[in-house]
Amino acid sequence: MSSWGIVMTLMGIVHNFAGLTAARFVLGLTESGLFPGICFFLSMWYKRREANLRISIFFSSATLAGAFGGLLAYGISQMDGLGGRAGWGWMGECTEVYQQR
Repeated sequence: MSSWGIVMTLMGIVHNFAGLTAARFVLGLTESGLFPGICFFLSMWYKRREANLRISIFFSSATLAGAFGGLLAYGISQMDGLGGRAGWGWMGECTEVYQQR
């Protein structure tokens, strides 16, 4: 989770779309162990019968977050040109792109 936080923080210094794409790729690599790790952690704390419910709630909430996150990303990308930024720049909070325009 620490490496995920570092990559997420450094996404703010991206200068172009290719950099944002590369940063998102690295973010995916750092996030890949999250789901198995949480399932393992929950299985260590709860009995099998109790863990099933908690893991299913976790997976359901992740699915809902992904659905609404996609809608939010679409809405933010429609801000293209607003404030002198490209639509993708609003998601990465790229201050350099804002200053170049």
